[in-house]
Amino acid sequence: MSFEAVSLREAINRLREAKRLLILCHTNPDGDAVGSSAALALIAEALGISACCVCPDKIADRLRFIMPERFSAEYEDGMEDSFDTVLSVDTASPAQLGCLSHLAENGKVDLMLDHHGVGEAYAPNYIDSRASAAGEIMWHIYNTLKNDGIIGTLPDVSRAIYAAVVSDTGSFKFSNVTPETHCIAACLVGEINTADDGGMTTDELCRTLFGRRTMRDIKAQGLAIDQLRVFENGDIAAVLLRADDYLDRGLEEGDLSAAVETPRSLTGVKIALAVRQKADERCTFKVSSRSNCEADVAEVCAGFGGGGHPKAAGCTIYGEDAEEVLLEAVNAFSRALR
Repeated sequence: MSFEAVSLREAINRLREAKRLLILCHTNPDGDAVGSSAALALIAEALGISACCVCPDKIADRLRFIMPERFSAEYEDGMEDSFDTVLSVDTASPAQLGCLSHLAENGKVDLMLDHHGVGEAYAPNYIDSRASAAGEIMWHIYNTLKNDGIIGTLPDVSRAIYAAVVSDTGSFKFSNVTPETHCIAACLVGEINTADDGGMTTDELCRTLFGRRTMRDIKAQGLAIDQLRVFENGDIAAVLLRADDYLDRGLEEGDLSAAVETPRSLTGVKIALAVRQKADERCTFKVSSRSNCEADVAEVCAGFGGGGHPKAAGCTIYGEDAEEVLLEAVNAFSRALR
């Protein structure tokens, strides 16, 4: 089934027509998903729209400060019927909605806003694959509404967008960074750091995102180091995160969002993988992939119903044996190196 691609202006118009807005994001939500969802909810609030954000998985403790508590809710069966507009953010395919995928499959999603070049459209969509983060799309929505005189300056929106962009660009060190990314960041820094509202400055945001780690973060990194393996003569590095292993350490799935950075940082690695078994569905494994070379990991993930960017993508693999799932993933990604 094909879905209409809309312009940014049309996406904004559809947003403004909403009265009650339900915002969805992907499984294991990262800083971009949380920041973009929070920014959109804050924009909706400024437009007089009632907004609610739901995620398939819990938001990691280190990211909770981004999402205002008044917008965050757990999904309940049928709750979408209480909203006139359902919108997804930073989610490239129905599979990435996890336990909320039925909303896409049943045609309940009215609009998807995304920046991934590879995926499966499941609703009318505005997709900008040039954007480094979904946060850049939120910036264009925010900036357009400001320039049109529809809303005023909202520093908390800028803070959420900055958190989204700085997260998905790895503090501006990933290859998805463009000149426009830096221009947007400059505008955000100016607005945030001159705001006289008692909110965080950009340096405080970055320290909270990257400079402080809880004991759970340290345990998660320790588990990733313990499970680190190399394949293909060191070209591929992977960590296999079994549910029993992380549960025994008192960890939850959300604590493992940065696990792929451990194999990615290993010298000489071209493709890094984190294969995470879901605690409540032991035959379901979430795969995060990163490319340090020209190999396109998004194409590989698309073969499993996932998507993302050439350098960073995700998918789901199903299987009863964790070791077999790991080898299936390694074999699939190794073909991208040939």
